[in-house]
Amino acid sequence: MKAEGMKTEEFNTEDIKVEKAEEAAEETAIEKPAAEKPAAEKPAAEETAAKETAAEEAAAEEAAAKETAIKEAGVEKEVAEVKTAENSSAQQAGAEKEPETAASGSGQDQIPDPEEVFKHFYAISAIPHGSFFTKELSDYLENFASENGLACMRDEAGNLIISRPGSKGYENAEPLALQGHIDMVLEKEASNSINMEKEPITLIRDGDWLRADRTTLGGDDGIAVAMMMALLTDKTIECPPLECIFTVDEEVGLRGAYALDLSGLKSRRMINLDSEEEGVITSACAGGVQMICTLPGIRREKKGKPMEITISGLLGGHSGEMIGKGRANADRLLARLLYRLDKEAKYYLISFNGGKKDNAIPREAKAEILFAGNYSKKNIRETVRNFANDIAKEYSVTDPDIEITTRWMDKDGEKEDKYIVFRRKDTRRMVRFLMALPNGVIRFSPLFKDIPRTSLNLGIVKTMADGMYTDSLLRSSLDSQKQMLVNRILCIAEEFRIDAKTDGSYPAWELVEKSQFREMAAKVYRRVTGKEAKVQVTHGGLECGILAAKVPGLECISIGPDMEEIHTPAERLSIPSCQRTWEYVKELVAACAKA
Repeated sequence: MKAEGMKTEEFNTEDIKVEKAEEAAEETAIEKPAAEKPAAEKPAAEETAAKETAAEEAAAEEAAAKETAIKEAGVEKEVAEVKTAENSSAQQAGAEKEPETAASGSGQDQIPDPEEVFKHFYAISAIPHGSFFTKELSDYLENFASENGLACMRDEAGNLIISRPGSKGYENAEPLALQGHIDMVLEKEASNSINMEKEPITLIRDGDWLRADRTTLGGDDGIAVAMMMALLTDKTIECPPLECIFTVDEEVGLRGAYALDLSGLKSRRMINLDSEEEGVITSACAGGVQMICTLPGIRREKKGKPMEITISGLLGGHSGEMIGKGRANADRLLARLLYRLDKEAKYYLISFNGGKKDNAIPREAKAEILFAGNYSKKNIRETVRNFANDIAKEYSVTDPDIEITTRWMDKDGEKEDKYIVFRRKDTRRMVRFLMALPNGVIRFSPLFKDIPRTSLNLGIVKTMADGMYTDSLLRSSLDSQKQMLVNRILCIAEEFRIDAKTDGSYPAWELVEKSQFREMAAKVYRRVTGKEAKVQVTHGGLECGILAAKVPGLECISIGPDMEEIHTPAERLSIPSCQRTWEYVKELVAACAKA
C-alpha cells in the first residue's frame, strides 16, 4: 500500500514468460510499457535483448492466459493428454466459435437430453447458489415440492428432504434415499466481471460438453440436484418410496450435513450423487480439517522502488481430486521466488494475495515488494529468469502455461517513493513460514493406486493491515494421519510465533469390506452397460460419512457422470455421460424397489 498523499506513477513492466525448457533457445532481458498489457492476468513475453523490439511486440500479443481442461487417465498418457487439452482449451476459455451459447434458464430448445434432467439443471443455474448464498435455491426447491404435491421438510440451515411415495406396486417397498448438495464453488476468470453471488452464470453447450462462460459450471453438485428433481416428478419410473436429501454449504466444511437432523429418515440405503467419474462406485472418502494460521506483522513507512510479481496460468483444480496429479500451487511458487529474491536484494513486503478457496489449488498469486538500499536490477532479472526456467522444467506436463510477470510500479524502476510495508524481519518470517508449510500429497494410499491417503492444500494466502492470513485444507483417510499433520503445522507455527487453529473438521467415510447394496449397484451397472464398475475410494470429501454416522445401519455409495476441472472456470460436464448415468440411476432405483 502506498503512503498517503503519494501520486500513482505510470507503470513500466518486466515480463518473463515461463516456457518449456526445450523451447527456450536463449534468455535475455527486456522492459516493456505496462500500457501494452491488460490490468489483470497479463501475458508475459520471454526476456529478449532491447534491440529485438519487433520480436518483443509480437511476443506480447502471442497468447492470452487460458484455462485448459485435462483429464488424466494415467501417468503413461500425461503428455498426450496435455496436447489434447491444449487443442480444446480455446473452446473452454471462450474462443471465437462458441456453439449454442445461451443465458442459463433460457428456452428449452437449448436444453440437451436427457431433457427431464437438464431442464432442472438449466433452471437452477439461473439462480445464484454459491456456498453461504443458497437461500434462494432452497426457496425454489421448497416451492417445487409444493407445486408437485411432494412432502418437504426444511430446516433452519436451508437443508431439505423432499419425499415421494413409491410407484404403483412398490408403495410398501423399503425406502431409498438419494443425496446431493445445492451449493457450488464460485470461481471465475479475471476477464469476467460477473458477481457470482448475485448474478446467474451463462451456460455454453460445446459439442458433447456443457460448460459456463469463464466461471465454474456448478455441475458439482447441480447435476445431482437436477437428477433428484427428475426422479421426484417422473411418473414413468419404477421406484420405492424416495427420500431426496438436499444439503447446503458442502463446499465450505460440509456444514449442511452436520446441521441436518436425520432422526426421521426411514431409508437404510443411500445413493450420493456427488462423484465425477462414470463407471466408478465410490465407497469411501478422506476426512478433512481446515487449518487457519495468522501471522502478526507491523508496518512502517519506507522509501524504495516497488515491484509487482504475478504468477498465473496454472490449472489449479479440486484439492481432493487433483492434488495427486502434482499440479503447481501458485501460492507456493510465489513464496519460492520471494525466498530466492531475498538472497539477491533487501526488500520489504507490501502485499501477498493468492487463492480464493481452501479446497481449490490456487491458480494465481500476486505480491508487491519494495526494494531498498543497494541492489542490482540485472541480478533481479537473472534470478527471476532462472526461477522461471526451473519451474518450466518442473511443471512442463502438469502446468505447461505458467507465466511469471514482473513490473516496476513506478515509471521506470528508478524513482524511489514512500510505501507502507511490513518490517524487514516480518517480511522474512512470512516468506519462510510459507516455505516451511507442508503442501501437496504427504502419502499415497498403499491400497488404491494413485489415490492420496494424506495431503495438504495451501488454498488462501492474503495480507492485511496487521499481518498475514493462510487457510489450508488437510485431508486423510486415516484420522491418526490427519491429526499428525495438524500437529506438524502446530509445531511449525510455534517456531514462527504464529497463531494456528483448526476449523470445520469432518470424518473420513470408511470403507465397508462387504456391502450388499454396493454389490447390487455393481450388478445393475453390469446389466445396463455390459461393463464392470470399478469400486474406488476418493481423496475428496463426501457427506456420506457424516450422514451415515447419524443413521445406524445406513449403507451408502456415491456415483455420478464424468466431470472435469471442477472448482475451476474450466469445469465442464459430459452430456453423453449424463445420459448414460441417468439411465443407470433409474435402473438402480428400480432394482431397489424390487429387492
